[in-house]
Amino acid sequence: MSSTPEDDPSANESREAFLAGMKTRLEQAQASGQSSEQIRALASSYARDEIQRQAPQVVARARSWWSGFRNVLIVGALASGVAIGLALLVEHRYAAPLCEQYAAQHGGLRYEGIDYPRVGRSSSTTSPPRCMFVDPTGHRDTVSLDELQPNAIAALLTSFALQIEFIVPVAFILIAMMAVAVRRSTTRLN
Repeated sequence: MSSTPEDDPSANESREAFLAGMKTRLEQAQASGQSSEQIRALASSYARDEIQRQAPQVVARARSWWSGFRNVLIVGALASGVAIGLALLVEHRYAAPLCEQYAAQHGGLRYEGIDYPRVGRSSSTTSPPRCMFVDPTGHRDTVSLDELQPNAIAALLTSFALQIEFIVPVAFILIAMMAVAVRRSTTRLN
């Protein structure tokens, strides 16, 4: 939830103090018989002084916002890297050898790669990871990785690891929680 200047009591108090001070000075200038140009110059001077007084607060808020946004970007980049790294590791260490073994057993097939699962709107539209093959005539075929793996738990974990759309948010949450824990532990030590 973002806070606007209207929501912040200290900002309201500061704004009202500025307006009251400006009104008082303008009334004093009018009562002393100053010209409208002198009153405008006085108002500009007072406003400029107020801006200079509040500038450090504005800069501090902007730095705070940027720091938080930068942290989100860093955690997002790390989460994306973890998800892609996990998918590539599972593909090269586990899925590719199973697919290559299947291709060797069914002579003439050439393993082309993994067709990563696509997540649909419901679990019924989520496609499982598939091995892509090309036969000697150039015809493409796919076989579900689940069919090649006799162990249902290993097949489920493989399918889970290859669903990058799902792993990125999970990794984001875990990395953010670890970052908060590390920051809290370092502030306690200081």
